[in-house]
Amino acid sequence: MNKKVKILLSCIITLLITVSILGHLTNLLERKASKAKYADFFSQKEDFNVLFFGTSHVVNGIFPMELWDDFGIVSYNLGGHSNQMATTYWTMENALDYTTPDLVVIDCLQVSTNWKTSDVFSFVHLSFDAFPLTTTKIKAIWDLIDDPYLEKAVENGTARVSDEPRTKIGLLWDYSVYHNRWTELEMNDFETEVNLEKGAEARVNVKRAELKKIDPSEKMKPGRVGETYLRKMIEDCQRRGIEVLLVFLPFPASSGQQKDANYIYDLAKEYNVNYINFLDMDIINYQTDLYDVSSHLNPSGSTKVTHYLGEYIMSHYSVPNQKDNEKYASWNTDYQKYTEYRDNILSSQTNLVYYLMLLSCEKANIIIDVRDKSLYKNAWIMDLINNIGVYDKPVTKNTDFIIKLEGSDKIIVLDDFRTDGCTINTSLGKINYTIDLSNGETGTYSLLLGEKALITGNADLSSGLTVLVKRDDAVIDNVQFTYTVNSKTNNVSVSSVTRE
Repeated sequence: MNKKVKILLSCIITLLITVSILGHLTNLLERKASKAKYADFFSQKEDFNVLFFGTSHVVNGIFPMELWDDFGIVSYNLGGHSNQMATTYWTMENALDYTTPDLVVIDCLQVSTNWKTSDVFSFVHLSFDAFPLTTTKIKAIWDLIDDPYLEKAVENGTARVSDEPRTKIGLLWDYSVYHNRWTELEMNDFETEVNLEKGAEARVNVKRAELKKIDPSEKMKPGRVGETYLRKMIEDCQRRGIEVLLVFLPFPASSGQQKDANYIYDLAKEYNVNYINFLDMDIINYQTDLYDVSSHLNPSGSTKVTHYLGEYIMSHYSVPNQKDNEKYASWNTDYQKYTEYRDNILSSQTNLVYYLMLLSCEKANIIIDVRDKSLYKNAWIMDLINNIGVYDKPVTKNTDFIIKLEGSDKIIVLDDFRTDGCTINTSLGKINYTIDLSNGETGTYSLLLGEKALITGNADLSSGLTVLVKRDDAVIDNVQFTYTVNSKTNNVSVSSVTRE
C-alpha cells in the first residue's frame, strides 16, 4: 500500500476515534437537565396536539399529565426558566421541526422586555442543549447571542452575573462549557432521569400574597423586542395553520406586568386569536396557590389553571381526546408513573402546610380526622383546608371529620360526631361512627360508609390530626401530625409526624 495512503488512513482513523471520544465525553459531561426535560418530547413518534411555551410560569403552572387524565389532551410543556420572548420564539421554531400541533399556547409575560435571553445563561442551555444541531438551531444561536440590550445591562451591572459564558460555541458544542465537570458528576450523569411531567415541574411551597389591580386602560407602550418576537410566533403559527392561544398566567403581578397583560387584549384582537388573562379572573387563591410571593404557582394553583385551560381548549379548538387512540396508549403507562411520582411527594411530606396544599391536588379518597381542634384557630390553616374543596359546609371549631371521595362532587364535614353509635345520612350514603372495646385498654374506632370502613384508629387519641389517602383501595398515605398551637399568635408548630 502506498505510504501516503497509509498516512491518510491513519489520520482518518485517528480523527474518527477522536470525534467518537469527544462525542462520548460531551454526552457524559454535559448537564442533563435539558435532556431530562425533552426526553419524552423526542421519544414520541406521533404528533403532539398542544404545545405550551413561555417562562418558568409555564414550567411550574401547566401540567400536561393532568390534561391527559382529565381531557385526553396530548401536550408538552416547553416553557423555560427566565425565557425571554426571543428565546421562546426560537424554542418554538426548533420544536416545530419535530412535531406539528393543532394548538400553540404562548405565555406573554416577557412581551415588554428588550433582552433576547436570560442573563443567567444556564437557563438558555436548558432550553436548547437537547435539540440536535440543525439549521434552525444555528439560526437561533446566531440571533440570540446578538443581544445588545443585555450586553449593555451586563456592562452597567444591572444584569445578574451569569453562571456560564455567553458564547455561540457553548450552545453549538456544549463540551466547551461542561468539559471541566468531572468533579460534579453524579449518578444521573450516567443514566439520565426522565422528567415524568412532560416538561413541567411541580414546586412544593406555600406563600401568601395579593394582587393589587390597576385600571384596565393602563397598557404598556408597544415596540419592544419581546413584542416583535411574540408577533413572529403568532404569524409563523398562522402560516403553518396552527391555532394560537395567548395567556397571561396568574401571579401577584406588578403594575408594569399588569400593563403588559392589558396590552395583549389589543394584540390578540389584531391577530384574531383568543387570549386568557388570568390576572382578571378568580381562578386561583393568592393565600394558598403560590410557590413564592412574586411569581410562581405551587401544585394547588397549577392544578386549577391546568383544569381551566383543559376545559377552554376542548370547548374552543378542534383538539381531539386521544384516550381511546391506541397510538397514544403509552400515555396511560406514563400517567401511572407520574401518579406514583406525585404520590411519593405527598407521602414523604412532613410540613403540615405543604401537605394540606398538596391534598387539594389529589385524585383520591381523603379522610381527615382532627383531634386537636385548636388547629382551627389558625386562619391560614383554615384557608388550606377549605382549599381541599370544603365549600358547601365550612369547617367549624367543632369539626371532627372531613371526607372527600374520588369522583364525588361534595365533601362531607362532620361536626360533633365523635360519639359511640353516631349515625348520619349524607349525600354519599349513611355514615356510622363505632368504637370497639374488645382489645381491653384501648378502644378502636371505625368510621363507616355503609358497611365499608373509611378510616379506623385509636378512639382515645386526643392530639393532632390523622390523614388517610387511598386510591382504588391502595393506601397512598396514612399520617398523623402532632402539633401545638400558640395561644397568642395561633401559629402551628408540628412536633412529630408518624406514618403507618
